[in-house]
Amino acid sequence: MRISRRNYLKATAALSLLSLASPRAVFAAAPKDLVIGVQVNPALLDPLRLGTNPTYRVTANIYDMLIRIDRKNGDRLVPGLADSWKQIDAKTWDFVIRQGVLFHDGSTLTTEDVAFTFGPERMLTDGLPSVSFSRQFFSGLQSVTAVDERTVRFVTKQPDPLFESRMANWASQIISKSAFKKTNDWDKWALAPVGTGPYKVAEVVAGDRIRLVAHEGYWGGKPPFASLTFKVIPEAAGRVNALAAGDVQIITEVTTDQMPSIKARDGLTVVGGAINNIRTLNYGTFGGPLKDAKIRRALDLSIDRQAITEQLFGGLVGVPRGFQWDNYGDMYIEDFPKPAYDPEAAKKLLAEAGYKGEPIEYRTKESYYTAEIDTAQALQQMWQAVGLNVQLKVVENDAQLYAQPNFAIFNGSVTSLYPDLMGSLWTTYGPNGFIRFLAKSWSNAEFDEIGQKLLTMTDRAERRKLHRRVLEIFAEIDPPSSILHETPMFYGMRSDVGFVPHKTPMMDFGPLNIGT
Repeated sequence: MRISRRNYLKATAALSLLSLASPRAVFAAAPKDLVIGVQVNPALLDPLRLGTNPTYRVTANIYDMLIRIDRKNGDRLVPGLADSWKQIDAKTWDFVIRQGVLFHDGSTLTTEDVAFTFGPERMLTDGLPSVSFSRQFFSGLQSVTAVDERTVRFVTKQPDPLFESRMANWASQIISKSAFKKTNDWDKWALAPVGTGPYKVAEVVAGDRIRLVAHEGYWGGKPPFASLTFKVIPEAAGRVNALAAGDVQIITEVTTDQMPSIKARDGLTVVGGAINNIRTLNYGTFGGPLKDAKIRRALDLSIDRQAITEQLFGGLVGVPRGFQWDNYGDMYIEDFPKPAYDPEAAKKLLAEAGYKGEPIEYRTKESYYTAEIDTAQALQQMWQAVGLNVQLKVVENDAQLYAQPNFAIFNGSVTSLYPDLMGSLWTTYGPNGFIRFLAKSWSNAEFDEIGQKLLTMTDRAERRKLHRRVLEIFAEIDPPSSILHETPMFYGMRSDVGFVPHKTPMMDFGPLNIGT
């Protein structure tokens, strides 16, 4: 089917104004104060409180972990704030911290800071604002102890085959114990955290900007920019105009329709591509028509993903083989099928479910994801074609997106933080993931049982079998979501900025990133 281009034509009309201005042929010098035009900024900067794509984007510059992911060399795990680490026994790991590391407030990183970061005052304690996130990632952690001035010991409840990956990923960002305790307010801390990253928080203006300034004492070398400002420009055309005018040096969420206009201007380019993230449609399954898995499967079978990826994304993104990612390595199930497009099968399932045209609400934001409204309108047409009465509702914020009772379709995405479903599906759909904790839209006992097994299972062949079973649950048995496509993340930017994105939502402007 052909997708309506109404909204894209509006954007194209706005972009045509750019041709009236004289292009800037050459930039005098690379910018020292970098301004990034974004669709939205995170409301909080604490990784134990929020884990959205915009949060990943900003906080990559504020924090460090004990283990660093080397994006230049196949995502290898290399020393970060730890000089070294070793496994003592099946449940014990020792980390030797790097000497001379400074926090943003000028204090020196100690083993006490590391132990506090993972300790009960911040993690895993009932009633803390952080409990959902800390349980997603570190529910298996027994204790963390500062053994001496250089060594921190981690003890897990059971053997954890993914422990090193956890220590290099979300929720393992190291913070200052004294700064946290001095603030003594979780909400204030989340707007002015003290980490060890290449940039420190200077200003947060809700709905407008987040400004970071260079951490001159950064252990990894001098930050390449004096400051970073993440400036909110909600409209896609507005971001392109700001880039052309020189008001910003990078913009996010570039659509394929905008790329020719950007590339045609001297000194501007487009970078990026599909990341380790899948764009999804989530289902509120505890009431209404979506309680029936047959109706959810009918919704899924009605989606012409090829039309969406070709017409809205220029064929620059693909459709994954189920809820899995290439970075899974030997956990990737090569023969698992891609989601099918079969309108006749969808109609048959609706008849079997006794569906009589009951309305189904579909909640979407305007521009959180690239081409979000265009995609939503296309989906509504596809569903209407098979007899599904889906009512589109544009919402402004997450509270409206997850409003209870949640018997609706609502937009989402899933990121693969590390190469296993425990670093992707479990953190999103598991007992402490946002689907249960915030959206309250789905649960599945078999999925929970599998997750508990995978927490400690070291046999790779057995892990692979369980990976396949989860793919089957998500695709056919009790789908919590539908796959749309790989999530694209394209950036327009000045060619002299030197930013090179990688396959995550993070924008790393530190000296250790390959492009800066």
